[in-house]
Amino acid sequence: RTHRSTGRRALEHIMTTPVDHDEISIAWRDIVYDVPVAVKPTKKVGDGYNPEVSKTKRILHGVSGHVKAGEVIAIMGPSGSGKTSLIHVLGGRRETGVTGTFVINGETHQNTRSLLQDLGYVTQEDVLMTSLTTRETLAYATRLRLAPRQLDKSSSRAAAISAIVDRAIDEFDLERAANSPVGVVGEGGISGGEKRRLVIAMECVHKPKVLLLDEPTSGLDATTALLVVNKLRSIANGEAGGHRAAVVTSIHQPRSSIMPLFDCAVLLADGREVYCGPTFTTLPGGALSEDGIMGWLNDVGYPCPPFESPPDFMMDMINTRVEDEGAPREKNAANAAHDAAEGGGQPQILDRDVVVKELTASWLTSPRRAKYLSAGDEIASMTPSRASERSNLRRRSSFAVWCTRFGALVSRTSLYKLREPSAMATQGVNSILMPVIIGSIFFDLPLTVSGASDRLSAISLIVLMQSFASFDQLLLFPKERGLFLHESNGGMYSTSVYYWARTIVESVTIIIFALVCACVAYEMFGLDDSADGRFTFYCIIVAVTMAGAAFLTMIGSLCKTFEQTNALAVTLLIVLMMFDGNWINRRNIPVYYRWLTEVSFLGYAVEAAVASDFKRHDFTCTARAVEEEGCVPLTGSQFLRSLDFDPDMVWPNFWLLFGVSAAYRLVCFFGLHFCWTGQSFKERWAKLFESV
Repeated sequence: RTHRSTGRRALEHIMTTPVDHDEISIAWRDIVYDVPVAVKPTKKVGDGYNPEVSKTKRILHGVSGHVKAGEVIAIMGPSGSGKTSLIHVLGGRRETGVTGTFVINGETHQNTRSLLQDLGYVTQEDVLMTSLTTRETLAYATRLRLAPRQLDKSSSRAAAISAIVDRAIDEFDLERAANSPVGVVGEGGISGGEKRRLVIAMECVHKPKVLLLDEPTSGLDATTALLVVNKLRSIANGEAGGHRAAVVTSIHQPRSSIMPLFDCAVLLADGREVYCGPTFTTLPGGALSEDGIMGWLNDVGYPCPPFESPPDFMMDMINTRVEDEGAPREKNAANAAHDAAEGGGQPQILDRDVVVKELTASWLTSPRRAKYLSAGDEIASMTPSRASERSNLRRRSSFAVWCTRFGALVSRTSLYKLREPSAMATQGVNSILMPVIIGSIFFDLPLTVSGASDRLSAISLIVLMQSFASFDQLLLFPKERGLFLHESNGGMYSTSVYYWARTIVESVTIIIFALVCACVAYEMFGLDDSADGRFTFYCIIVAVTMAGAAFLTMIGSLCKTFEQTNALAVTLLIVLMMFDGNWINRRNIPVYYRWLTEVSFLGYAVEAAVASDFKRHDFTCTARAVEEEGCVPLTGSQFLRSLDFDPDMVWPNFWLLFGVSAAYRLVCFFGLHFCWTGQSFKERWAKLFESV
């Protein structure tokens, strides 16, 4: 009775609430979604070549539906039915391979990207920064979401955002978890239900007019799932104040008490419509009838057996994924219906593919579908709203929006980095402990010819260590790619904002540790005791550290997995190290490898650092070296030329390091934006030029 009254109150609210022209209703018609697949043509001996090999797979087959403001629509179906793909298409996350039309408040569009600032999108996986608290997570989401909007001028922007966060914590019942770190499931942190409510709250802080959710109840117990869906119902009704929202959620197998909370259900199987229409119909007294989806199943001869959950019955009936692939297929629809009747209305498991074909065929010609589509056609007759144009008057400038989002990301990244000390510990060990160990081995090197060789080894070793010092940068973007894609695709920021905020925060710690390393190494090696020598050496070590970090970050942005990044980075760094001038004299490098000396940033750094020190010294011979080896004293410049190093290339090599760092950063930016995004190059290219 409680859930029936909840559904009744929701319907009464919809009926009594006047139409708000600032609300959004969407109809989608004949949506087809194809994805490319790698298919190699097969050819048997004696057969001719068959070029008609399909290179695409159809995920959605002409799906139609609609959602109006104040409604909650459930997209249901077994795994692989196309639920998530439909949510992606409705959210504008998939454009390539999509055909069909979208009607938004009377205007026809090819996609829903125009709704970006009025859209909330909750993914199936919780993409969160685990070391931030619930309140901090909501605060940063609010700062990013509301960056384009003018807030209440009666108070400061920070106070207005704090008030919005407090209200969200109260509305989504997150008071107990407000100051707790999000954490990881099974390793402490907030509960699964709290995490789900937090993710939904993050997508609702800007009062979206359309809210899309991909299986928000997955992994939750039945009671928590009911609470989540009740919250979606209240968001659709606008009970928190403001406009009503159009809510579309995919849900795998809801409990019976959840079904009345949905106004309409879209039932999919193998990407095809099995049913689209009301979940129930309201009787004159306000009670909920079993018409709607259950009534339609009765019409086509598949009544739900007594004492069985209707959602479970529907899922079992259309779940073709559990079929026995080796089972015979000779049964037809009539036999399937007969078996279903003999089994108490439950179709046999091997007949489900037949049942799905029968249901989809029946639905396409059903009067219920025609009635449902005609109700959606009312959206096409709506007068296009001018609300968006009025809201643009209160939008902030693009520069202000960029700076606001940049500041929020710098703050969030800095806080996250301070609470994840493992990366800083790695840099600290590489930049402090290792230079101390190396310095203790090459301590206070003498100005002799033999000591010059040791200086070369010591300096090249420090350069090599600093190129690896920021090895954690290798996993930076592979680790955070999911978070970046979710937030950037949702319109929270552009790639440039995220990239530069992350780069600047990381660069601060990189430069600090590089200076510490340079100081320790310089003093322990006993290099030239002059301010100019120290300054030059410090600049070179900072430059090579930044170049190494940029190189590793670039590799990380171009690779998909951690294994790929590790293998590629280590291989390339070893190759570049071999041609830095220390391991083999440049004059002795085979001709076919000499080009590597021109592109090795390690070679630039070693030549610059060694030349900076050597050209300030003359190297003498000990009496023993003269007697036993016939040693001849050398000037620093002579020793450099014996290595094929140019004494005058100190600062040119420094600027080369600066240049390759910039080149690596540029490639990294495009790698982050285009690689492994799940979207086509055309889609990502269009988003590259989207406004902030």
